[in-house]
Amino acid sequence: MNIGSVIKYYRTKNNLTQSQLADGICSISHLSKIESNTYTPHESTIQALLVKMGVQWEKEVNRYKRMERQLGEFIDCSLHYDLATMERQYSQLEQENDYIQSTDLVNQYELYKFRYYIYQNDQAKAERQKQLLERLEGSFTAPEKWLHQFFQSLYYTMLNKTEESLRYLDDLDKGIQSIPQKFEGEYYYQKARLLILHDRFEVSAHYAERAVQYYQLHHNYIRLLHAQLLLAINYTRRNLLAQAGGIYEVLKRNAHLTGQKDLYNQTVYNFVELLKQKEEYQQARELLYELKENIPRHSYFYKAVLVSLLETRLESLTDAMSLIKELRELAAEPKDEYFRIYANYFEKRSFSQEDLWTYCEEKMFPFFRKNGYIKEGKKVAAELIDYYQRNKEWEKAHFYRTYNERNGGEYL
Repeated sequence: MNIGSVIKYYRTKNNLTQSQLADGICSISHLSKIESNTYTPHESTIQALLVKMGVQWEKEVNRYKRMERQLGEFIDCSLHYDLATMERQYSQLEQENDYIQSTDLVNQYELYKFRYYIYQNDQAKAERQKQLLERLEGSFTAPEKWLHQFFQSLYYTMLNKTEESLRYLDDLDKGIQSIPQKFEGEYYYQKARLLILHDRFEVSAHYAERAVQYYQLHHNYIRLLHAQLLLAINYTRRNLLAQAGGIYEVLKRNAHLTGQKDLYNQTVYNFVELLKQKEEYQQARELLYELKENIPRHSYFYKAVLVSLLETRLESLTDAMSLIKELRELAAEPKDEYFRIYANYFEKRSFSQEDLWTYCEEKMFPFFRKNGYIKEGKKVAAELIDYYQRNKEWEKAHFYRTYNERNGGEYL
């Protein structure tokens, strides 16, 4: 405990000046050094100061231990993805905020609050917490500095700034010896996830497999399911469809049995990508319509499901136009440009092939390229390659083929 900070906390709470508290016990300068934790007083001085404020030392020690235990549980909830319990722990800890600020628990508390806001996808609170941590960084230990950088990577992932996020993770490789042991699995998992987004599948598989091994060893079953989902996505992208399909079947069952509704929905959505790759569109549509009924209509995920449905070669133009209309209605905000672009794309695909290729080249491909949507950019590039080859426009076909090759595989 930072006993000086605790004494200052209670002095301020009791509306006492340093002069009033020090009177008859020690000098004002002595008390000032105690409160700034630059001097460790004799136990009798501590006792006298606390008694004067009506504070019992034994109860104070027990209170500190309780806060330490609660903070440890808050951290464990983060690591095991127990978000409901984490939310309850956060509410309890916030009630003790002023007290925690007076202890040596404050850095961990503020760091994991940052992680909590990222889990909640609360960008405003996460931004404020990021600024606070930048002011505290000078007091961080080596493991706390490592965590701060790791959480900043997660923060930029939340903002969809994946290149910035990956840069933070790559920099952490240099200080890997400072990694808190409990965070090895999280580090491997996040590295694998970001590498998938950048189409670096071989390296991603390496980190995903390490995450799976870590979570198995430490009996972290929910995060194990998340890591297995990464592996299944990785195998799908590498055309290892039998291996991916086996993992998806196990994941669907286990996510359902453990009540992980969001994970189940994510598993089904990614399994659909595998089915589309195998051109099994009927089953893909059935699963997507099931998802459509079970997720919030105005969520990002719902709009992604609409796009995926429109990619399944719907059997009637009426169905397609109904989905395009719904997607356009839901993508009215400026932040929804990604989905508006898709709504325009599917509409043009239904009515005008010439308009479609112009739109792909002048609007869709540049948008994906500028905003780091590598997978989507490659899909559009592949369509443009096919179009220009059919029209014997070899120079343009070569341009898009070069893009695909440069951004695929293990290009660094």
